[in-house]
Amino acid sequence: MRLVEKLRRISAPAAAPIVRADSSVAAELPGERIETDEGAYRVRRIDVPLGHIHGRFLLADVAEAPMGGLVPIARDPQLAGIEARRCIYFDTETTSLGGGVGTYVFMFGAGWFEGDVFRVEQYFLDDVAGERALLRAINALLKPFDYVVSFHGKGFDAPRLGGRFLFHRMRVQWPAAHLDLCIIGRKLYRGAYDNCRLQTFERELIGHHRADDLPGADCPRAFFEHLQGESELMPRVFEHNYLDVLTLPAVATAFAREVADPANPVVLSNLGAHFELVGRNRQARDSYTEALDGLRAGGHRLLGRTLERLALLERRAGRHQQSAELLLERVRTHPHAFQPLEDLAKYYEHRAHDAHAAEATVMDARSRLLTGKIEVDLAAKKRCMAALEYRLARIRRQSPRLGGPRLGALPESPLQPGA
Repeated sequence: MRLVEKLRRISAPAAAPIVRADSSVAAELPGERIETDEGAYRVRRIDVPLGHIHGRFLLADVAEAPMGGLVPIARDPQLAGIEARRCIYFDTETTSLGGGVGTYVFMFGAGWFEGDVFRVEQYFLDDVAGERALLRAINALLKPFDYVVSFHGKGFDAPRLGGRFLFHRMRVQWPAAHLDLCIIGRKLYRGAYDNCRLQTFERELIGHHRADDLPGADCPRAFFEHLQGESELMPRVFEHNYLDVLTLPAVATAFAREVADPANPVVLSNLGAHFELVGRNRQARDSYTEALDGLRAGGHRLLGRTLERLALLERRAGRHQQSAELLLERVRTHPHAFQPLEDLAKYYEHRAHDAHAAEATVMDARSRLLTGKIEVDLAAKKRCMAALEYRLARIRRQSPRLGGPRLGALPESPLQPGA
């Protein structure tokens, strides 16, 4: 085919789709094959009744669940007014986790609430020559919606799909606002589970356990085998993608419910970090404080960070005694951090006017640095040691004015158990 003919074919408008009988290879695949003048693709359509229960979630409840509480966490004002029935939920399968023109989006699965069903449509590139037709169909599908919801779509799916559109000199018709549940999940649940993957949330929050699911990493291999005439694994790819799409609105609902009434101490601590980041310090203190009992009970690794951040907020609010008590707990339960020790030394020097305790805390920090109990790189260790030597000299110069006795022998450290 000459170049001019290729260009004419690329720029030609799409004809009305025509359904034709399946080929011998494609007959094993779900859905129907659609042919246009620009090429062919396959579509599978599933209507899931709202009476369906996905894990512990009734789809009818998911369809009406308020999602506004996720907007401040996402920090995207364009999401204001988001509702489940105004969203299209999507997930893709690609030939590679990398980018570039060689990465095909060979399946685009999308779902939305329509009447009394959750409708799922899966667009499959069963022949790469039909990619342009497939992209036109995806654009037509996206256009009516106000919001798009994905899991890691901003970082992965959308750029990969956008790259295919760009390759064909087309422009993807995304809705105005994109809610990426992966971003929300990481902000809320980081530290709660081994990872923040969609299937982890599906299992832990939704209560759905997949049986014989084809891992996402195997989906590209299934597609390449299909192109070589072996479609045995492709139905499992369809099912994997379908479950991903079906899970998205349920996960969004679980996140929204947790934000509205947080009970998980990890979420409470992470919400505290979020509120602190956006300058809502009172809410941050409340969230950190509420998280402490649960984190203490489980000896959770977020306890140290929560104590340290809450101590800082208490100090900024002028509650220095409460701040020092939190710092003491921080040092005793997680003894490998330098900053709480330095902050305690400042408290004893400037607020408690206790020269003995200030010196003892500095010497304790110095000992931990020298013996490797505080793990920092060499440059940081030098900076910390210099700061401690400066503070120790300052304490000893000012000891009479502070009211403490002149320091000779090192007093007992206030950080020792029972002190």
